Amino acid sequence: MDRILQNQESNRKEAILGILLILLLLGVGLTTLYSASYDKALRLGLESNYFFRRQVLFAILGIASAIVIYLVPFSFIRAMVPVLLLSSFTLMLLTSLTPLGETRLGATRWIRFGSLSFQPSELVKVSVILYLSNYLSQRTRIIREFKVATIAIGVIFFSALLIILQRDYSTTMVFLFLSFSILLIGGVKITHLLYYLLLAGVPGVLFLITEEYRLKRVIGFIFKDIDPSGINYQVNLSMDAIASGGFFGKGFGQGIYKLGKLPEVQSDFIFSSFAEEFGLFGVICIILVFFILAYLGYRGAARHRESDHFLYLTGFGITHILIWQVLLNLGVVSGIVPPTGIPLPFFSAGGTNLLMNLGMCGLLIKIISQKEKVIEKNEEKTPQKRVIDFE
Repeated sequence: MDRILQNQESNRKEAILGILLILLLLGVGLTTLYSASYDKALRLGLESNYFFRRQVLFAILGIASAIVIYLVPFSFIRAMVPVLLLSSFTLMLLTSLTPLGETRLGATRWIRFGSLSFQPSELVKVSVILYLSNYLSQRTRIIREFKVATIAIGVIFFSALLIILQRDYSTTMVFLFLSFSILLIGGVKITHLLYYLLLAGVPGVLFLITEEYRLKRVIGFIFKDIDPSGINYQVNLSMDAIASGGFFGKGFGQGIYKLGKLPEVQSDFIFSSFAEEFGLFGVICIILVFFILAYLGYRGAARHRESDHFLYLTGFGITHILIWQVLLNLGVVSGIVPPTGIPLPFFSAGGTNLLMNLGMCGLLIKIISQKEKVIEKNEEKTPQKRVIDFE
């Protein structure tokens, strides 16, 4: 009994720490967005706080959704998974096939509701992760059968098709990686996954080479000096902004690259502006906060590995989404990976992404704080230990 009480207290402390880290990232992110975006807003003929004001609205909605998700029971969340999945598919189809879809920069990825817009692909990522967690946790005894894996992979491929039809190749690749990670730790045989990856490889390459701008990005990444004023323009300016910050930065609001030099400074390249103003010290601090949050997420998920596979897979999936967004965005702004258009959680302007991230964090905190189920020794249970089978 003492051990159970100690574990509950430890869970509570980790959940509180997770909440504090999320609020810290949100606060720093909103502050950074205000500093980075006011000049861009004025150049677009908008009020200086336009991007900041919209982000605050979605932050309030996100915090409210996180609280609701934390309070509802897991049984209700699991019951709502099919509804959430079908709703996300419907929104994707409405965006792509009806006048409700809003086109920006040549891509129709948003659906408008009055003065607000919503990006359904963000909802698809979350709903599919929940679907896979629910599906795999209900089939632990038979998940290694080929036909069982095929159903899950069919849902993944259909979702990926909907995303790629919106000309969002980067999100499609990230989505496939995250989904296959869930399948792998969920018990699907690695040979089955390799078979489907090979099956998806051919159309994936075709989608890559049939769009000139995608091919240019890859070529520009491999041969960085091929067109420094064109293909690599944003990345080169981003690295210049980061380098100019030095160790302690130029100070809040004192950056100059946000003043018309760095494109998309309010979204994809916001971390470059942060690095310029807060320096390497600030960069290290924020990265450390992200990784502590990821550690809490993975640790909280692993705690339920033996007793509740749904919580285990959901916690892993949510943490995976958050941390890979961070890694990819930092990789882009530092020139390590090709430009992907993946936003930085809690920092980049984008209401849908912030709303989804905060909602996921509410569920993650719920999983971290959830006490482990006590399994009696004489109780029949399916072992949840993960063994990767190469046969």
